[in-house]
Amino acid sequence: MDSFTGFVDGVARFLFWVGLGALVVGVAMLLWTLLSGSQGTAQVLEQSARNIEIFGKLALIGGIAAAVAVTWQHWGEETLGVLVIIVGAALYFSPSYMPGIANVPDSETAGKGLAALSLAGLPIGIIGLLVIGIDLVGRVRTRVNEGSRADQLKFGKGMKEERDIRNVFLGKCWQLPYCRKFVRERCPIYHARRTCWQERVGCMCEESVIQNAMEGKVIPSDVVAAAKFIPRNSKLTPGQKAERCRQCVIYNEHQKHKYQLSLPGSAAALVGLYFAIHTPMKAMIQGWLVSADSAMGEATFRGQDLSETTSVTTGIIPYAEIILIAMFLIVFAYIVRVLEFLFFKLKV
Repeated sequence: MDSFTGFVDGVARFLFWVGLGALVVGVAMLLWTLLSGSQGTAQVLEQSARNIEIFGKLALIGGIAAAVAVTWQHWGEETLGVLVIIVGAALYFSPSYMPGIANVPDSETAGKGLAALSLAGLPIGIIGLLVIGIDLVGRVRTRVNEGSRADQLKFGKGMKEERDIRNVFLGKCWQLPYCRKFVRERCPIYHARRTCWQERVGCMCEESVIQNAMEGKVIPSDVVAAAKFIPRNSKLTPGQKAERCRQCVIYNEHQKHKYQLSLPGSAAALVGLYFAIHTPMKAMIQGWLVSADSAMGEATFRGQDLSETTSVTTGIIPYAEIILIAMFLIVFAYIVRVLEFLFFKLKV
């Protein structure tokens, strides 16, 4: 298996450099074609059309190869998806900010050149979005099923779930898995209807709780009376006791429930925000794109505005809409990481 992985890594490195070279050459030649067509003769226009067809395909294939290879090589990197999206977006949205560079008098040829640049960036951006999406799904699945990483758990690590009690969502410690039946029946926290993380003492971390259970110590079923039997450890500071909770498999289950609750809540809030600010945000992004197009046209002394043939303001899915959706997807991906940090690192 290691040899196969090493072989694939080698292929990925080779594919990345070849693909990157093809992408750079293809984009460079497309730009050169757009910049060098000032004569406007039939021969120049014909050669420009051939260049656009050949180097457009080269940039497209090279971009896909490089994006796939870099994804394999750097999978798991925090910024991988975002960086790939930035590269793809720079090419995909090029017709919105660089139509003024086109020095080809024939608008159809110039439009095809810009369209080839845009097409080369499309699969790169899609790969970047897929990276973020797959990483997002993987993170959520892992945290929902496992919670904190195994190396962060010290108390109860490796224990099997108890089958005699239902896993109550956001329940108390004795309503969650890993609370052992023989201990629970003699646990003062259970009879007092409290939780071990509130009392900072429990069956996974406090020796006296286990010892009393093994000795068969009788705990009164009355809530008030049972609370008097909860052991108090005066040798540890409140901070040390809290740290024991953070390393407990039962408390980890409690954190998983809070994480599961926060995910749909965060998603719903983000969707609500999207619809609330959709119109002004779309107008603002569209204004940026049009301004960039106008500025490029003025800087290159071109009155020709090819952006009217693009999806800056028109089309099935306008550029502004695509940018807005991608922005919210990226924001949600980072919200998930923040939730991970809060519930499984800080253990709030």
